[in-house]
Amino acid sequence: MNNKRPTIATVAAQAGLSVATVDRVLNARAPVNPDTADRVFKAANTVGYFAARLIGERIREQRPSYRFGILLLATAQAFYANLATALGEAARRHDRANISCHFDYVTDRAPSVIAAQIGRLASQNDSLAVVSFAHPLINQAVAQARAAGIKVVALLSEIHTGSDEPYVGLDNHEVGRTMGWLLAHSAHARKGSIGILLGGHRFLGHQARVQALGDYLKQYMPGLRLLDAVINLDNNDVTEEATLDLLERHDDLRGLCVVGGGGDGIISALKQLPRQRDLCTILLESTERSREALRQGVATVVIDSQPRLLAQALIDVLVDLQDAEFDPVHHRIHVPLHIMTPENVRD
Repeated sequence: MNNKRPTIATVAAQAGLSVATVDRVLNARAPVNPDTADRVFKAANTVGYFAARLIGERIREQRPSYRFGILLLATAQAFYANLATALGEAARRHDRANISCHFDYVTDRAPSVIAAQIGRLASQNDSLAVVSFAHPLINQAVAQARAAGIKVVALLSEIHTGSDEPYVGLDNHEVGRTMGWLLAHSAHARKGSIGILLGGHRFLGHQARVQALGDYLKQYMPGLRLLDAVINLDNNDVTEEATLDLLERHDDLRGLCVVGGGGDGIISALKQLPRQRDLCTILLESTERSREALRQGVATVVIDSQPRLLAQALIDVLVDLQDAEFDPVHHRIHVPLHIMTPENVRD
C-alpha cells in the first residue's frame, strides 16, 4: 500500500503537464493559461495534494473580476426569486472570472422610473441584464448605457425589435406556437374560446407569444377563438379576479393561458369553482405551487424556462461580452423550454 505524500511531480503526472508548469501555477511565478491552471487544480484535488486549496486561491486571484447588475420584475411569483438564486449560484461556479451579481427590482412600471433604474445600474456595474418592456425612455437609457461602454443584455423579453441586441431567454415565438399546439391537442373541443392573461402589451416577448399562439390556432384549429388579452400586470390578485370573470362570462371557455406572470392567480381562481371545468390550463414556470396544481389536476401543462440553464447562459454571455463585440450567433441564446405534465412533474 503506497502512503507516500503526493508531490508536485504527482500532480504534474496526473495533469499530464510538466513540473515547471505546476510550479508556476502554485507559486504564481508567471502567467498561465486559465485552462492549464484549471487542469492543475483538478489534478491536485484528485491526488489529494496538500496545497490544492492554495492552487485554487491562486487561480481565483488571477481571474478578472466583474460586477453585473441584474434588473428583474418585483412580483409575488416564485420564478424571479428562483432565477435570482440560480444567477448567484452560476456566478459562484463560473471558472473564468470572479463575479458579483447586484439585483434591483422593478416595483414601479412607469417608463421614467425604469429608465432611471437602468441609469443607476449602468453607473455601478460592468454590464447589465434587464427584464423590461419597450418604450422610448427605456430604449434611450439602454442606448446611453451602451454608448458608455456598458454591455446590456435583454433578459426573457427583448427590449428592441429585431435581432440586433444580446438576448437570453426562451424563443418567445416558439412558446406561443407550443401553447397553440397544446391547446389544439388538449382542449377536448374543436370550437370555443381561449382566455389569455397578459403581463402587458409593451413586453415584446409577450406580444410575440400571443401573436404566435393566434397564428397557430388560425392555421390548425380555427374553431378555437382567442379572446382579447386581459392585462394582469403579472399580478396574482388581478389574475385571480380576471380568471373568475372570464369563467363567468364565457360558457364556451375551453382554454386559459397565462403569457407572463400571475399563474398562481389562475390556480386560486380554479380552486374556488364548485366543480372542475373542462379546461386546458397552461401555466408558466415550475414552482412549488404550479407543480402542486399539475398533481391535483388543476393545471394541464406547465411550460418552464429552466432558471438554472437560463442563469448559466446569461452569466456566460455577460462574461464573454467583456472582451468581445456583439455576435448574434453567440450572444442571442434561446434556452430550450421544458414541458411539464402530471406524468413527469417532480420537485
